[in-house]
Amino acid sequence: MANYKIPIIEKLYEAYSAIADGRITFEADRIFVESSDYSKKYTITKTNNTYISNDNMSYWKQTIGYPILAVMMLEGNIKFNNEVAKCFAGINWKNINTKYKNDYVKTGEIILSQLAEKRIDISWIKTETESVYAEVKNLNLPYYKSKIFPPK
Repeated sequence: MANYKIPIIEKLYEAYSAIADGRITFEADRIFVESSDYSKKYTITKTNNTYISNDNMSYWKQTIGYPILAVMMLEGNIKFNNEVAKCFAGINWKNINTKYKNDYVKTGEIILSQLAEKRIDISWIKTETESVYAEVKNLNLPYYKSKIFPPK
């Protein structure tokens, strides 16, 4: 069984936004994560000590998507600083990602630049996020393809 691939660090910023915006809903047998523009709802189930998600990154690229990262953070499986997450509240990632043709690194740079304009300490955000990313890089999550097709 293959493992999920490790995402780029910028996906943690999207996970922070999902947490800060309260877009994650835990139910008895599944977890829902709404997209940043609230047009999609991703479904996550847990089985065999792993997470199964129908977000595009997880489903199509076998890479841990931001919905899984956000859920793992809230469950305490990945440590994070909630004060950092709050800095990413209210960001419409979908619009920015679309504008920059899903260049997630570029999108991350733009978001950090916008935060710097608000006088938020970007070096603090980067340091905290690098610490979280070190944990993410050590994850060995078995990959299972979701039986639920990604939302359109």
